[in-house]
Amino acid sequence: MRLIPNFITKRKAHDLLVFQAGWREWQTEDAPIIAYIFKVLLACMLAMWLSLRFELDQPRTAMMTVAIVMQFRSGMVFAKSYYRFLGTSVGILVSFLLVALFAQERVLFLVCMGLWIGLCTAGSMIYRNFQSYAFVLAGYTLCIVGLPSAITPELTFNIGVTRISEILIGLICATLVSDLIFPQRMWDVMLAAVRRRFKDFSDLLQATAVKPVASTTSTPTLLRFLGDIFSLETFQASTGMENDKSRVHRQKLSRMNHEFMEVSTSFHAFEQLLRRQHDSAQPQVSLALQRIYQSLSAAIMVGGHSAQSEQEAMIVSRQLTVFRNQFSTNIHTERAQLSADISPSERLDFETGCELLQRLTDELYVYTSTYASLAVAQSCNVSLTETAPAPKLEMHFDPLAVTLAGIRGTLSLAILSALWILTDWRSGVEAITLGVISSTLFATTPSPTRTIKNFMIGAIIGTLLAYFCNFHLLTQAHGFWMLAVAVAPGIIIAAWFTTRPATAIVGAGVFMVYLMHIGFNSAYNSNPVTFINDAIADLLAVLISGIMYGLIDLSSSRWSRQRIAKSLRNLVVAACRDTVALRRNRLETGARELVQRAGSAQRIGDKEDRIVMEWLLSTLEIGHAVIALREYMQVVEHPYIIKMLSLGLESVAQLYDAPSEAYRIQAINTIDHAMAEINQANIEFNLPQANQHQINVMLHFIRSALLDEESVLAVGAQATLEKH
Repeated sequence: MRLIPNFITKRKAHDLLVFQAGWREWQTEDAPIIAYIFKVLLACMLAMWLSLRFELDQPRTAMMTVAIVMQFRSGMVFAKSYYRFLGTSVGILVSFLLVALFAQERVLFLVCMGLWIGLCTAGSMIYRNFQSYAFVLAGYTLCIVGLPSAITPELTFNIGVTRISEILIGLICATLVSDLIFPQRMWDVMLAAVRRRFKDFSDLLQATAVKPVASTTSTPTLLRFLGDIFSLETFQASTGMENDKSRVHRQKLSRMNHEFMEVSTSFHAFEQLLRRQHDSAQPQVSLALQRIYQSLSAAIMVGGHSAQSEQEAMIVSRQLTVFRNQFSTNIHTERAQLSADISPSERLDFETGCELLQRLTDELYVYTSTYASLAVAQSCNVSLTETAPAPKLEMHFDPLAVTLAGIRGTLSLAILSALWILTDWRSGVEAITLGVISSTLFATTPSPTRTIKNFMIGAIIGTLLAYFCNFHLLTQAHGFWMLAVAVAPGIIIAAWFTTRPATAIVGAGVFMVYLMHIGFNSAYNSNPVTFINDAIADLLAVLISGIMYGLIDLSSSRWSRQRIAKSLRNLVVAACRDTVALRRNRLETGARELVQRAGSAQRIGDKEDRIVMEWLLSTLEIGHAVIALREYMQVVEHPYIIKMLSLGLESVAQLYDAPSEAYRIQAINTIDHAMAEINQANIEFNLPQANQHQINVMLHFIRSALLDEESVLAVGAQATLEKH
């Protein structure tokens, strides 16, 4: 006999499914955030307890250290802690040196301090990742240790040792809690990013095979991949101190980054060729190449979808091997089906497309194989491959931007120091410290002006929280646990802000100002007058930093974008003119890093940054063709042919050095003449057929790219971009 009605059973089953779905969503979204906030709070409380236990002067310094270095992933905490300790140690040593030299000369001390901060700010602009952060620390540690020491020189050593002790306690607490309490490894993040990137790129190839003409829709995706490349490089820089398999695969992941840069550039070049062929009404050539390309897109699919794991990538690798073995046969079949009456230019278009498609296939196979090898068990052969050095992302930066960033940091210090000296401001040291921190810490962000605004919002919130804590909670606190309860709400609120990318800078401002204004050191000593004085000093310091960013912020100026575009074009000029041909990996890393540092990659939706993106794609497209052409030139021995090719390269260099319609027409005519002479040389000087084919294909590709009226090199396209 059935005692439970059927509808009740169904309702319970439905409720169970809803609960399971909600539980999975909570585990993937909310649980890491709650765990992170708990870890920040626990590490801060541990740092505060140890600082009080050792009777250090400022427990808030240890707590602030925890707040600064704590990250979601353990590897990033280890790396940031290491570079914070390194930068702080250098800053303290420089403080000792300057106090020893200029303890009685406040102006000379501040002048040398300004020079040091300018150099450190410039260094933070040159280096990447946490190396950049170490330069920032070396700069503003001079304010934290050097300024109080200059006022009381006899306490210099005690101040330096105390500060480094407090910072060490904060670093130890942060690393221990991060590694022991709900540890999150960088390997999981990196593997998820690699899987997502491979799947997204496979989906992009498939979508382009279905709708080849809509090339503009792939540009935002390609530019998003630009940010992924440097994000993975940042993650990889943080894995060296993790004791897991992420360190084993570091070289392989770095190699994958470079392989992906190359294959994404080849894809863009082939896609642009298909679009130009469609626009020029060449249906036979376009359809022939499209059929081969659709076969390639089918080879990267597994069961009707893109590969979502390394195991499925192994299947794709085997399918690509089969496709590569059949590539010559497919080309021969499509070539035979072309009409005999098509023009030589159309036939050369087909050969150019085949050359680009073969390069895309080969690079995609290498990239897929490297990705699939992550699933292969470790063996002797794999270990040898792992230890092979991988190409590194070289540093490319704008020297003027670096110089102006250093000047900006020095000027911020000069203005605040002048206010301190002229008004004998009691909170002048506090203002100088936070002003230098805010003027150097955000120098490398894509939009410093916007960043400092968010930091100001956080500073205001932190001031309000500190006021409530100091004069309503701390006055009632007796003993450590009551003290922890009084301080905890502000820490929780600040940590919650930092869990979201949109409010992370706000959270940093809350943390910084809240912990700087906490009204206890070794004993409670807060009073309203001092608090208001320090609060005004902090907000004024951030305001002055914001003004300096507004006056000297290259990332948001049209002039800066033009300089970045010029630097990108110079890479093509160097590829054409340099004695030693610019290698592909140098071109890739140089162009992509220039855009990444300028912040345009993070602002791909802004019309003002569109011209930088267009020059990036044009640089990669033409630069690769120029480098390939120079490689083919190395096997040419006849001086007349070399002269013709050199004239063609020089015309391209002139065009990219000073873009104009006249230079574009001149470059097209020069390349046309070079192709005609090389074909004649094939008859008169017995140039090998294979060499002639390769050279003609690259020359024709460059010529077709220069003829493209939608290219950034065309007058109409330039006018449209500059108008925006």
